[in-house]
Amino acid sequence: MKIKDIHLKNFRSFEDCNIEFEDFYTAICGKNNSGKSNIIRAILNVFERQMGPRNRINYHQDFPIWKAKSTKENIEITVQVQLDKTGDIGLIKFLNVFLQESKEEFQELEIEDTLLIIKLIVTPNPKENQINISVDDKTVTDIYKVGEILRRINFAQVIVFHNSTQPMNPFRRSQQHGQLDSLNVKTKELIEGKVNQINKELSKAIKKHKSELQELIGRLTEKYEVSLSISGFDMDYENIPYEISLGESNFELPLEEWGSGTKNRTLILSSIFNAKNLINHDDESNKITPIVIIEEPESFLHPSAQSEFGRILQDLSKELEIQVIATTHSPYLLSHYNPKSNILVKRNIIRNKTRESVIENIEGENWRDPFELALGMVGPEFESLKEAFFSKSNNIILLEGKIDVEYFNLLRDKKHGTKRLQFEGELYPYDGFGFLNNPVLLKFLKERFNKLIVTIDLDAIGHVRSNFDKAGYRNEVDYFKIGIDKPGYRCVEGLLPDFIKTKVNAENAELVFAIQSEDKDERESAKKRLKSLYLTEFKKDIKFDETYFSEFYKLAAKINKQINSTTKQESNKIGG
Repeated sequence: MKIKDIHLKNFRSFEDCNIEFEDFYTAICGKNNSGKSNIIRAILNVFERQMGPRNRINYHQDFPIWKAKSTKENIEITVQVQLDKTGDIGLIKFLNVFLQESKEEFQELEIEDTLLIIKLIVTPNPKENQINISVDDKTVTDIYKVGEILRRINFAQVIVFHNSTQPMNPFRRSQQHGQLDSLNVKTKELIEGKVNQINKELSKAIKKHKSELQELIGRLTEKYEVSLSISGFDMDYENIPYEISLGESNFELPLEEWGSGTKNRTLILSSIFNAKNLINHDDESNKITPIVIIEEPESFLHPSAQSEFGRILQDLSKELEIQVIATTHSPYLLSHYNPKSNILVKRNIIRNKTRESVIENIEGENWRDPFELALGMVGPEFESLKEAFFSKSNNIILLEGKIDVEYFNLLRDKKHGTKRLQFEGELYPYDGFGFLNNPVLLKFLKERFNKLIVTIDLDAIGHVRSNFDKAGYRNEVDYFKIGIDKPGYRCVEGLLPDFIKTKVNAENAELVFAIQSEDKDERESAKKRLKSLYLTEFKKDIKFDETYFSEFYKLAAKINKQINSTTKQESNKIGG
């Protein structure tokens, strides 16, 4: 089950607004009081079991306060839901059978993906409230059938809702009324022996359960590892509590170490796994895939933990095909796969008065607006970082330009043998060091990725070193300087063998002279042209040995040393 879109008319802060849900993961962001929670409230009113005759929407309370109430205007909430023929087969079969018009003996119908539309109409007179339903554009006119379909949806509990700012209490341990050591020695030994035996059996069961959960995440097994633990037998024969976590393989901060945020994360992950189990359920009549809604999942989490949990939620929702809708103020919980999956809500201001909520357009360059809001900054620094922001890899190297990326890709070629750059991840150009002047953005990028390395030309390091220091970047750990410290060599071209540059310069004397021009545009144009010609000449008769890559090998050795050192540290922490 996946919500395609929701249309809100005259509901709380929304006058007339359509909200589309692009992917399985959606992040709704905006300032406080922008209307984020009103979107969630609308969804809950459509799907939660408390609906039906006890409609929680109150016309006089939920109609926009700045609009004059009129008998001609109603509150309307319309939700389009895509039902999957595999994950929602139970509901689809119910609809096919229940809505079949023929009175003849039922014949098996072909199961296809189904579009379900539910529309709530709330009027000034509660007796005139309506609920309209259509299935694949066919309106259900029978009021009884409408009610039964809603009851079926409500009974299935298709919404799993978590308000992270108000943690639930299913993990609270009951108050103790005694201590085991108050018993006599013989009784204590007897009970402890039985408890140890039971706990051994529980450990076997938990290992099997862990294996089953690991299988559920499918192709993500190479990236994540399930961790499952129990508190042990504590005389509660009906409910044995356990904690589940999911952490990136070789990542130094597993979920079970996240402190006060762990319980809420545990509940969220457990709900997602349970939703996946429903899809795999043998009984087709019960197969309906829930939608997971989370208010501020970043609550109580350190930025590095937010970043890890954000990646996990997005990866799980995509792999398991379970819709996750999160409201958030954190840049780490925004979608890093598709900019259209970030919904930015804002309130219009008319004559200094707050009015209706609207959805901001985040097409084109506006993709960065949600990130700027969450980071509390506005500027041109994002311009060249879009590809990096939405990288599908969690390990990246940021290089000054596209030509640098080509050199580094050549350096990663296996033809170099042990001297190659041993980096498994993505390479992205940042086209100038403008964004390096923003410590807030630098710090976010460092937390956003598991492994981030930034390269900077030697001739530019003086402009950004202080910002690296403010963001906690360390030389030859988080950033590496490119070039040789002598005039004309303080850039990536400084790593080229001299015979390449000598040949190109001799054949393009006019460009060499243009670099010294008083006209800035002429200088920049000549410099870019020469850089391109150096690369072309370098690749023409390239040899993967010291004659071509001598200086590159020195740089690769430094980066490889850091990569291998980090990997060992992470492995030791996981193993310890």
